[in-house]
Amino acid sequence: MLTNETTVETTPQPQVEPVMDGPVIVAPGAPGAIVQPVVEAPDEAAEPQGPGIEGEETVWEGHYSGRNFIGRLIFGGLLVGLWLVLFFNTWRIATGEHASGWSFWDVLLGLIVLGYWANLGYRYLRAHRGHHYRLTNRRLFVTTGFFSRRVDQLELVRIKDVYIQQSMAGDWLKIGNVVVISSEQTLPKAYLLGVDDPRRIMDLIWHHMRLEQNQKTNRINPV
Repeated sequence: MLTNETTVETTPQPQVEPVMDGPVIVAPGAPGAIVQPVVEAPDEAAEPQGPGIEGEETVWEGHYSGRNFIGRLIFGGLLVGLWLVLFFNTWRIATGEHASGWSFWDVLLGLIVLGYWANLGYRYLRAHRGHHYRLTNRRLFVTTGFFSRRVDQLELVRIKDVYIQQSMAGDWLKIGNVVVISSEQTLPKAYLLGVDDPRRIMDLIWHHMRLEQNQKTNRINPV
């Protein structure tokens, strides 16, 4: 019995390698090899992280101190006490029964006390927001204004002198003004008004001023 055999030639198909995430390393010299460059992840630890622009760091920040309002707070407390005395005195002198309403003086003094405290609160907010100071190891920033603010900056290398203005009461409460004299034509004097512990702030400004001036001298005249 004759059998017809048919030979079917098959053409070898190219093998498709599975696609894998990440770089594929193929042995060099292999036929059809595609060499993909290996991209290394950046070493974050090798990159120095500086504290700020050109190494600038904040040394101190402050506002107009609330201690400047201690006297006005005491006076406001006395007004409240006077109003309470007047109110209870009116209540006690009522004949027969308790007073049916407040007297004219009770109302008048109450309005005065209310207006005083409202004005004091506004003055405190305006002073606290309207006077902000920041000292870095290179510059001094003075921010003034409540609704519209202005920021002045002064390089420490331009400072010539620093002193404080302080009253007797300010000496007891450790508050006062720090005055900075500079060679800057647009800002010959900078006032840090009503700050806490002005002697310490004066020493800080003077210390970092000397450091910055010495560093500038070393950069200009290296040994």
